Amino acid sequence: MRKVRDFMNPNVIYFSPDDSIFDVAKSFSENDISGAPVVKKGKVVGIISISDIVKFLSLKLKFSESSLTNPLSLSMQMINIFQIGKNYLQLKKEIERLSRTKVKDVMSKKVVCIDPDSSLLEAANKMAENDVNRLPVIDKNGKLVGIIAREDLIRGLLAP
Repeated sequence: MRKVRDFMNPNVIYFSPDDSIFDVAKSFSENDISGAPVVKKGKVVGIISISDIVKFLSLKLKFSESSLTNPLSLSMQMINIFQIGKNYLQLKKEIERLSRTKVKDVMSKKVVCIDPDSSLLEAANKMAENDVNRLPVIDKNGKLVGIIAREDLIRGLLAP
């Protein structure tokens, strides 16, 4: 049976709850990843993803769900953004404020983990049941030893 340990990535990029979301976004871009565990004192305390950051930023820009589906409302939001952009000092202050936002303010606190000796099928089921794209791999001592993403599962299921 194929195990998580055989297809997980043992070189985990992780963040502290006190890291800036801008630093996280930069790291995501540089490492071509979309999410990572948040670790405090050696324990996984959350997950931060691009979705978490986008949701946070969209709330800060006061986008509502209706503004995403209503073209008139979206147009009004764009006008508001351009008006903010015209006032450089106001825009600079908003960017500075957002840059102080920490991972702990944005991360998902519900963490679904898996043991390295679990099967790939167990990992796939956990991902599907919890609607997550990645699982931190935690050993019996609670130590983060890897991460397995949906892409890793596909690779494992297709491997000869």
